[in-house]
Amino acid sequence: MDKYNSNNWYRLDNSAVIYPMSITVTTQSLFRLTAEMAEYVDDECLLDALNYILPRFPSFRVVLRGGLFRHFFDYNNLSPVVRPDNGILFQKINFFTNNYYLFRVSYYKNKINVDYFHGLCDGAGAMEFLKSLVYRYVIERGATPPPPSGIKIAGEPVPEGELEDGFSKYYRPVDLFGGVIGEMAGKNAFALRGKRFKRIGYGLVQGTLNTSQLKKAAQKYNCSITSFITAAILLSITEVYGKDTQKRELAAMIPVNLRKYFPSDTLRNFTTLIKTFINPYTVPQDLQAYCDIVQKQLSSALNKDRLLDKISLSSFMVRKWYMKLLPLFIKTLIVKIGKLLSSNTKQTLILSNLGQVEMPSGFEQYLSSFAFCPNVSRKVPNNVGIVSYHGKTVISFTRQLVSTRLEKHFFTKLVKEGVEVSVISNFREGQKK
Repeated sequence: MDKYNSNNWYRLDNSAVIYPMSITVTTQSLFRLTAEMAEYVDDECLLDALNYILPRFPSFRVVLRGGLFRHFFDYNNLSPVVRPDNGILFQKINFFTNNYYLFRVSYYKNKINVDYFHGLCDGAGAMEFLKSLVYRYVIERGATPPPPSGIKIAGEPVPEGELEDGFSKYYRPVDLFGGVIGEMAGKNAFALRGKRFKRIGYGLVQGTLNTSQLKKAAQKYNCSITSFITAAILLSITEVYGKDTQKRELAAMIPVNLRKYFPSDTLRNFTTLIKTFINPYTVPQDLQAYCDIVQKQLSSALNKDRLLDKISLSSFMVRKWYMKLLPLFIKTLIVKIGKLLSSNTKQTLILSNLGQVEMPSGFEQYLSSFAFCPNVSRKVPNNVGIVSYHGKTVISFTRQLVSTRLEKHFFTKLVKEGVEVSVISNFREGQKK
């Protein structure tokens, strides 16, 4: 692993190499984390906090560059930028006006938003950055928060493990063409369809739930919260789209934090995807039946051998000698052509649960909740992000589709299961611009 300092460069992690190649005129691979504070945000204090913590996160203080064979990160000696949020969800980061940083910090009323380019990190690493930012922000506002238990503080040594490439560390050779690629890809899945927004900016419907009530509902169906929510969404799709869903299986891709299975402190990407699928034609339209199937599939997929195969697949672009020798522009061309030629989708949606976020006890007087918004794509126009903090679970539907039928149906289903839900929207469907 390359040690990181201001005098050298380092590689993108093995799973991140695909993201710079996927950038188009209109899209980037972004995701958003939001911290809802107790008071309106002071922009000067937010910028001071960002400048203060940035040296503690050297893997975030970078600029993306392209070499002959691959992209790489170089040290960024420019100052970071903080701006008011313009209300356009997942507008591309303008690297020039953002001083070439691969994350964008913005604010709106009492919310602090950070949009991350996925080549930089995954949700777990991004959350560590946001936790440190909001903790320092409270100090800049003149408050005295509880001791920083579990918070990365500027001035402390940066462990080498935070900069490691977990995919490279746990890579093992595997015959990718002996069934691994086919198993990972699977069959074509049912695609969510409908009228789409014509202008830039996506829709957002966000529900805030009581975490204890959500746990009780999941326990009632003998499954985890992730399985319960996944099953409820897939059943909602079945009920909303009706007979159309019987043509192909419903497939939900669920990101898994590999740090839970392979020891690593990396703040870079170390996540893989697990596929859960249901054929509505052969399964009773019953929440218990859907929960049983999803829970069984997740439990079966979460074993080290199968996860190691996924790690090897993620390293394909940088481990195979014939891929290493291809110039970067050819690799990029292959990725872009492959996406253009693929008209079908292998997934109906992505559902990502960041789990429970821990902050110092007592910090809840300054911070109300976190939220997580995953990006969407042309073939997968609706995705779901979940995160919990201090008794609240926030479920965010990011969408390209104008219709909100699915979101309304899903949250209504949760209410019927005894879960209190408070819903907000950015009302993108009502905006003319």
